[in-house]
Amino acid sequence: MWAVIGVWDIDPDLIESLRDQLSLMASSKIPLPGFVHGTWTRDGHMIQVYADETNARQYHQAMLDQGAVDRPGIRNIVWAVSEVGAESDTTGWTDRTGTHHPPT
Repeated sequence: MWAVIGVWDIDPDLIESLRDQLSLMASSKIPLPGFVHGTWTRDGHMIQVYADETNARQYHQAMLDQGAVDRPGIRNIVWAVSEVGAESDTTGWTDRTGTHHPPT
């Protein structure tokens, strides 16, 4: 699996309004091709896991193309794609093909 990782420095005057948008931002990623899991913190950190490198890189580039990574008052510190090295899940685990394996 592959992850898109983002870290931002957010102007304190904007942070509350962005926090109000977290649920919408998170839920809007579910239908994306290859999307597996995402986590967004309330202070400007994000990791989205994709089943494959191609879909992770496509999302990564699409956000750059849209200008969504750096905006006034929201300074991007990290915007990267990385292969996921480990996964922990109480409901089992998912292999590289995206097949879920329940706990034994």
